[in-house]
Amino acid sequence: MKKNLLLLAVVFHLCAFSLNAIDFGLVFNQDANIDMPAFDSEKIDFNNISGSLLPRVTAPLGKTGRLYISASINYKTEPFAVIPELTRTDINFNFGNIKLNMGRMFYSDPLGITANGLFDGAQISFITRNGNIRATGLYTGLLYRERAAITMTTNELKSNNVKVDYDDFANTYFAPKRVLAALEYDHSYIAGFVGLKTSILTQFDAGDENLNSHYFTAALSIPGKSAIFDLGGCFELIDYNGETTPAFAADIGLTFMLPTKLEKHIKLSGKYSSGVSENKTIGAFLPITTVPQGELVEAKFSGLYILSLDYTGRLAKSLSANMSFTYFIRNDLGTYRYYPVTEENTEEEFYLGAEIFTRIVWTISSGIRLNLGTGVFLPALGNVAPDADILWRTKLNLVISIY
Repeated sequence: MKKNLLLLAVVFHLCAFSLNAIDFGLVFNQDANIDMPAFDSEKIDFNNISGSLLPRVTAPLGKTGRLYISASINYKTEPFAVIPELTRTDINFNFGNIKLNMGRMFYSDPLGITANGLFDGAQISFITRNGNIRATGLYTGLLYRERAAITMTTNELKSNNVKVDYDDFANTYFAPKRVLAALEYDHSYIAGFVGLKTSILTQFDAGDENLNSHYFTAALSIPGKSAIFDLGGCFELIDYNGETTPAFAADIGLTFMLPTKLEKHIKLSGKYSSGVSENKTIGAFLPITTVPQGELVEAKFSGLYILSLDYTGRLAKSLSANMSFTYFIRNDLGTYRYYPVTEENTEEEFYLGAEIFTRIVWTISSGIRLNLGTGVFLPALGNVAPDADILWRTKLNLVISIY
């Protein structure tokens, strides 16, 4: 009897220890957009409402590992849909100078313009005094296509906007099938003051598009007492239907830290992505994932110059703000196909217009955050379609976290 009681006590103790080690969480995310072209109340659109419920679980795996599981139930109203999704779900092992990550993980290239988001795969990292080396292998074909945002070809762009059909789930839910491999090196303190990130990234089409691409990226960061200078570039080789075409992208930024008690800074930045040259010897820069540029036009980073001025600052302990002015210029006449470009724009003009956007973030409590943003896109400040309607959009986002 005593042995049974002792065994029961040991089991109870182990169960209690395991439950204490497991961490549960739940996040509710609600988004609502209001659009009004030309400030015309008759054209106002309240229907762009979406949200998600994200449960997560983390647990230790022995002394060196950790398991992270998260999922999402997404819903939208226009058109109405409820879509399940497995989000970040991975296993991490830390062996000191070697780290291993496997599963559905977040990955980003050094500039965040080529591949940025969730991917399935594995990554091994080697931590040394002279910098860090990472080797990564990834796959996209099991991701939810809208979140993956892989729109490298015209067919992929069209299919990305198709509503999920549960009668044809495999063809309407999953992202295009592409395989990625990357080798990266970074060092945060070269010569005592320069940060360096480099990567070689290649992707192969595993579907029917016959499109492969290869990216060589480098980014420098030089911090000072009150400013940070960032400079990066990417050289791409696009293999499509047996032809190889080079393309380019670049990113430059200068951030000034303001001498105030609350954290505030101003950033000047410029981005460039090549378009198709007149003799077609240079192609349009083609990222793997589409990272929207701008809060209103949400353009693909291809065939564009983007100039921006941003202010970010904390107004109070629980209140912060961001204000931005962004100007868009296309560098060829065929790559950029977003607003205000239409089939009727036959003039060889390049200046698209400017976007002005302001966002306020209010941290109501440790588990509740409210984001409110509003802005306009002004085609009149360009020459492509100066008479096009002004776009106005307000974004509301509520995040409730239960840890």
